[in-house]
Amino acid sequence: LLAIFKSHPWWASILHAFCQQSKESLLFLALPFPSYSNSSYNKNENEPYFLTYLVNFDGFKAVEVNSNKGLVFRSAVPIKNKTWESIIGKIRIFPKAIFEPSTLEDLIDIVKLATITNKTIRCVAQGHLMSSLSDTENYLVVVTNLNKVTVQKHPKYGWTATAEAGTSLSDFENALRNHDPPLTIDSATEYNTLRVSGVVATGAHGGKTSSGIISDQLCSMKIVTGSGEVSEFSEEISESEFNAAKVNLVSNFIIIRFTWYNLFGDFPCTTDVQFRMNDVFIPINEWLNPKNVKNLLESSEGAMLLYFPFNGFNPSDPNSLDPNRDQIWVKNWVRTDEPVSFTQQQLEQSQENQRQDAIIQYKLRNSLIQNPKATPNITATLWSDFTASSGNTSFVYQVPEVIHFLIGEESIKFEAMESAFKVSPDFSNVVTEYLYITKLLRDFAEKGKFPINYFVEFRFIKSTEALLSNTFNKDPEVLYCHIDLVTAAGTPYWEEFVQLIALRLFDKYKAKPHWTKEWEYIPNVRTYLSEVLLNEIKQFEKIRAKYDPNKMFFDNKSLQDIFSKALN
Repeated sequence: LLAIFKSHPWWASILHAFCQQSKESLLFLALPFPSYSNSSYNKNENEPYFLTYLVNFDGFKAVEVNSNKGLVFRSAVPIKNKTWESIIGKIRIFPKAIFEPSTLEDLIDIVKLATITNKTIRCVAQGHLMSSLSDTENYLVVVTNLNKVTVQKHPKYGWTATAEAGTSLSDFENALRNHDPPLTIDSATEYNTLRVSGVVATGAHGGKTSSGIISDQLCSMKIVTGSGEVSEFSEEISESEFNAAKVNLVSNFIIIRFTWYNLFGDFPCTTDVQFRMNDVFIPINEWLNPKNVKNLLESSEGAMLLYFPFNGFNPSDPNSLDPNRDQIWVKNWVRTDEPVSFTQQQLEQSQENQRQDAIIQYKLRNSLIQNPKATPNITATLWSDFTASSGNTSFVYQVPEVIHFLIGEESIKFEAMESAFKVSPDFSNVVTEYLYITKLLRDFAEKGKFPINYFVEFRFIKSTEALLSNTFNKDPEVLYCHIDLVTAAGTPYWEEFVQLIALRLFDKYKAKPHWTKEWEYIPNVRTYLSEVLLNEIKQFEKIRAKYDPNKMFFDNKSLQDIFSKALN
């Protein structure tokens, strides 16, 4: 050891610094690395390479250090587990190491460690991902411990709120609601258990027709780049780079924190914001036409159309599978100054009732995987019970309750595919695709196939200039329709059915799938996306290469294939 310290005095400094930070006994090992001249870690063949471990006896944590750099990354310590699984169990990742940083310094150390060890990095949050976007064989960074929220005034935007990457939407919204004055975001996903980084990086959206994707509510983002430096992105700094960072697919940065603007409650803000939410159940053939869809969207802050297959099924009817027997669920909300309809205690009880009901329904719908022919009868019974108990309703809620009208329950395992297409000026293509799905479901049913036992949802949002979003369009007034198909995980014929829907939308409207949901098994989808996203990929790649020239964050096989096809 003395010989090492004499010839390499910086080793003594490293050991001294490490010992001062630790209260436990330490073991210091400096082991000559055999065949060091062939090591990819050793850049100077004339200098001996030592594989150095600093072992903390209390936790038995070891940090490998490259002697050429002389750095100890104490905070870049992986967890013991080396397997990560998504909530529904569809995605499993087996990286070399998993990290759970809780500070900016942790993130920077992880990036520096990856640089020295020649590893790549992907990020993941809560685990609602249904595609392989976070898949990696190297370092996986789980950001859920980065969850601080701050609220501040901005000279240009008024009230703004900053959330770290791992903050859940529910925690973020609670921080805003408890602020003085109370605030709320403009729009968000239906489920409030999602983390802000996953929501932003994949271009997720809500159901507010006058808003775009959630990323469009941001006024700035701070990101750790491939060099381990912190860079800020905003419209003021560079509009083009900000539009690339908004939907980055976790491909060229580790997102640290986001700052939201467009919060309801411009200063001075003295009141909460309420919306009246209306739910109407009406026969499809009585309501569904372009005029009614147009009037609904133009008169609402937000709106959606839902279809629960075979909800009008009657086994005694000779034409029992006819979708004209079914009802459509029309949901919309409008802003109001009226007081809320329920107390906080009533809301909490209602939400718990919904959660328990969702679990019961899931058990019934999940049983259809083994007995698919019972699908029409079960789904019709559940629909009848639901509409009989609630009926058409109209209640006033605060914004978070309107946004998150679906109560999340992590034990429910489902599959989902979603695609977005441009709405025609007369809204006729919305009606056409709604009716096509109902007819295709009937055609499948007549062959004994029941691929959807949950619902089909139509949501509508404005376009965005964020590159790689499935609603990208330079015209800010263009409206897009998202068709979201959902079924219990493992439902037979699911992939066959949704592939037909996706290919039809691709062919007719140049539709694009939602990145975070299922899409990778659609035939020729990578080639298709490389073509339909060609210009956006070229713009995005220039910015990605600037901040991550060594492709530290760009090892995802699906994205690599799409980009290479487009760029070559």
